[in-house]
Amino acid sequence: MSMMNCMRFRPKEGQTDRMFKALAEYIHEYPYDNCLHHGLIDLGTGEYAFFCVWETVDAFINVMNRDLKTSDLMREYVEPYDDGESFHSFSGPDIDLASYL
Repeated sequence: MSMMNCMRFRPKEGQTDRMFKALAEYIHEYPYDNCLHHGLIDLGTGEYAFFCVWETVDAFINVMNRDLKTSDLMREYVEPYDDGESFHSFSGPDIDLASYL
């Protein structure tokens, strides 16, 4: 079963390009093994969402157990939300809609 996760965040003023460069270098240096697809979505509100689709739950857990997590790398470039969190995240198993046909 594949797994999806998404992190929504707000870059600090003037930090978007620096953050994207740091993220690109991180992924180049530490590739996401068993990631089927990852990308960034501009939400058009000053926020972005970074998402990944993983082959398995274990592949997602392996990345979450890294010494340097993606969120740790990005945290210095991100403006915390009113609740004090730097990211609003969610994850869960991918649902195969074709199985309902």
